[in-house]
Amino acid sequence: MSVNLKTILKSPLMVGACLTATVTLVGTMYALTHPRSMVKLADSSPSGQATSCKTVVFDDKPPLNVRATPAVQPGNIVASLNNGETVTVVGEQDGWLKISAPTTGWVYQNLTRQKCEGDPPAARLSSRRVVDPALEVLPDESGTRLYREAVSQFQAGNLPGAIKLAQMISADSAAYPHAQTALKIMPQAWDQAKVQYQKAVNAEKQSRWNDVLKIAIKYPDIRYWREKLTPIVKKAIRMQYFAESQADQ
Repeated sequence: MSVNLKTILKSPLMVGACLTATVTLVGTMYALTHPRSMVKLADSSPSGQATSCKTVVFDDKPPLNVRATPAVQPGNIVASLNNGETVTVVGEQDGWLKISAPTTGWVYQNLTRQKCEGDPPAARLSSRRVVDPALEVLPDESGTRLYREAVSQFQAGNLPGAIKLAQMISADSAAYPHAQTALKIMPQAWDQAKVQYQKAVNAEKQSRWNDVLKIAIKYPDIRYWREKLTPIVKKAIRMQYFAESQADQ
């Protein structure tokens, strides 16, 4: 299954990614092609009891823009939402959520998160997303500050330093369960990113541009490794789009 560059480049999100080597490029590609599951009004907790879930705004550069259409285009912003605001989801399209409240329009799904009653203390992190949204709500105490610095060091490329900081968090800290989860997730995500990066390098040497794009779509959310991968992805986009353009002539 190939990645159609013309389809991707129709999205202004991807065009922007091609024009700048920002650390959000790979995350944008992933969100565009692998949107998270639609929010369920009723979910199941580990105990089997019904759990109420909601979708909340979680934008690293708030406020979150609400758009008239599911695309980033000039003049289609109709409103903006602050982090933590709950939205009512009524539809989904290509990584965008259609909402009916607190206003109507479309929001980028990767800038929201699902929050459920009865969620465990530790964030439900994955090997792909390792930035814990709980950092916004944890109390300002020594353990939280250590945890925040651990996440920062990890994102900057210092895995040993991040692990050492996370291990220093005491059991009586509110950040302790999050740190324990991170200690399991960070090495896994790091190893995955490292392996996938080498595969991308090999694919670049062999001009397998479509394979580079497939790797980018599922790449872990680690700033250090995304920055390393970005030039290869940009080159793959240019080369494959050029090849497709030549084929159409």
